[in-house]
Amino acid sequence: MSLHFKTQKDIFTDMKAQLQTEAPGLTNWRTQGIVRSILTVVSAAISTLWDRLKIQYLDMWAQYSDRTTLRRYYELWGLEWSENTDTETARKEVLAMYRQKGKGTKAWYRSVVLSEFADRVTDASVTLRARGPNTVDIKISYNGGPVQEDDEFTIADIQDFFAEDANNIVGAEVLVTSVGQT
Repeated sequence: MSLHFKTQKDIFTDMKAQLQTEAPGLTNWRTQGIVRSILTVVSAAISTLWDRLKIQYLDMWAQYSDRTTLRRYYELWGLEWSENTDTETARKEVLAMYRQKGKGTKAWYRSVVLSEFADRVTDASVTLRARGPNTVDIKISYNGGPVQEDDEFTIADIQDFFAEDANNIVGAEVLVTSVGQT
């Protein structure tokens, strides 16, 4: 079963439709409308709340998970697991992996693309959570135009690079596109 989370825009649109149904006289959808402003703030607050709850969940998850779950994450991240591994040590390692500073940020994705694919990509812009929680959209270009693909290189190569174990952020769904693509 795949979870689907609404984007900030989807939440705003749903709230707008519900409000129009319940209070049609109050809705003023001009850019300066008060209702539009309130809904924008509420949808942004929901997005922020989701981020905070996710961090809290990861903290609680690592504190209460059993050895089998910890072992699965150890192996997923390429760490060495043995039966002698202490449960508390394993929890600390898993929490440390989740809390790695810098890895998985906009700047990290951009710098990795520009350093690993410097001969094919000259600029990259990164958007987090555009398609929902845990999504990363990377738009790449070469000298301001589309990235040229050939037999040796395709945009899918960058996508595959982030799917490799060493570069994969657990739970992140990465989509790489070139400028000019939809």
